[in-house]
Amino acid sequence: MLVRLIINDIYKQRRSMLIFMVIAIPIFTSVLLAIDFGIRYESYLYPLALKKGITSWSMLLLEQKMVFFKEYLPLFGAIIISSLFDSEYKNNGWTLSLTYPVARGKIVISKFVASLIFMSIMLIINSLSLIVVGKIVGFPEAINSRYFVKMFFIQFISVAGVMTIHLYITIKNKNVLKSIGVAAIITIVSSDLFYRGISISKYNPYSFASFSDGLTKANLSLQIIMSVVLIFIGLFSAVIYFNKKQSY
Repeated sequence: MLVRLIINDIYKQRRSMLIFMVIAIPIFTSVLLAIDFGIRYESYLYPLALKKGITSWSMLLLEQKMVFFKEYLPLFGAIIISSLFDSEYKNNGWTLSLTYPVARGKIVISKFVASLIFMSIMLIINSLSLIVVGKIVGFPEAINSRYFVKMFFIQFISVAGVMTIHLYITIKNKNVLKSIGVAAIITIVSSDLFYRGISISKYNPYSFASFSDGLTKANLSLQIIMSVVLIFIGLFSAVIYFNKKQSY
């Protein structure tokens, strides 16, 4: 039944802007990077990479900060969560969803898993798009598949932790814009603190994805542990609150 709920949650988004957003954002940011590298790679970026002692692939990920993809992942995660719940709130979908012979907790879990599937698609498209950029520009170094897999894992586990926060906020507030607004403010502030080198970023879940390029020294094992703990606590809290909630 849980699998059916997850499939149903994904199917409900077939006519929404969510699918477009998940696909378009990583492709658009990669197109901007392709233009940037097409203009500056041979004359500036590649010599700079050699000077820094890093590969062209690392330089590509370093330059990705210009389009704020990984920095804004918490915001994207909040939008995905909000989109899944918005369809229920607008179309009185809870009336139907709550008639299923399934525990309420599974309804929350299904929406969280569905949101992670959408996020996974976004992150996979981002990784593939970056590889395409490198191939088009003509990077001399071979693709380090392990590097991209590690980047994907860190981004996924980091944003999953933050998404449980907004799962709870979205369940508690019928107006999903509140969750998106909170995410936008915290994400922007966290991004600024990260690039100013403020040490609190190492312990701020909204900044964890910013370390995914591996170019900033940080105890990633600690961040991963914190994210996993946040996932369990956040999801548990959301399920408990939803079970007790009386009006939808």
